[in-house]
Amino acid sequence: MSKVLMLATVGEDIDAVLIGVRDYPVRKLVLLHPEKYEDQAREIAHKLEVLHIDVERILVSTDDMLMDTLHKVSELHAEGMGFTDVLINVSSGEKMQTCSALSAAFVNGIPAIGIDADAPFSLPVLKFSYSDLISDAKFRVLESLADMGGEAESLAELSEHSGVEKSLLSYHLRTTREGKGLEDMGLVHIDRGTFGRLTIKLTEMGRLMLVGRRNPTPTKAAEGP
Repeated sequence: MSKVLMLATVGEDIDAVLIGVRDYPVRKLVLLHPEKYEDQAREIAHKLEVLHIDVERILVSTDDMLMDTLHKVSELHAEGMGFTDVLINVSSGEKMQTCSALSAAFVNGIPAIGIDADAPFSLPVLKFSYSDLISDAKFRVLESLADMGGEAESLAELSEHSGVEKSLLSYHLRTTREGKGLEDMGLVHIDRGTFGRLTIKLTEMGRLMLVGRRNPTPTKAAEGP
């Protein structure tokens, strides 16, 4: 029998969340909400008490909603191994909530759904994590850039911090016949100065990929109803 862990953004429209629960065999529902929608999250939890569905409410920071959502969804995805399926309902909430949750779905390879005309529809998300497309060596380069504050002033500096030889570093940064490099994938940006000087910078997309790769920070749950 299917056991679904459903994550859902919460805004003014609580019906969109309830419809998702109605149409899937949900065993546990996790409500991702900023503080301003805490009352709506409480109302959803109250309405579902009769169905004996495990409901957890998790506060999402509005200071950096994208990164906070990514961290928390990554952690919840890792905890969802005991379920047959993990889904994320992005139909409720404001635009930034929806965009953040959909980005988290892309990074973690979680199927996403929306609600239209009182019925769910699937959103086009790959069934595997985008981070699976990147080799361990490329991730080592990204992680080194993050540890250096997001920027390296030369290939030599990045090579020293990452432990990757300069010749191989160029291979990972630039596209070759064997595959795309980090620059063309949009994960790093390279500023080319005079006399062959390079500055390698970690992009926002690169940071997103690292969230799905690294161990997430502990999730802060909201207090019970």
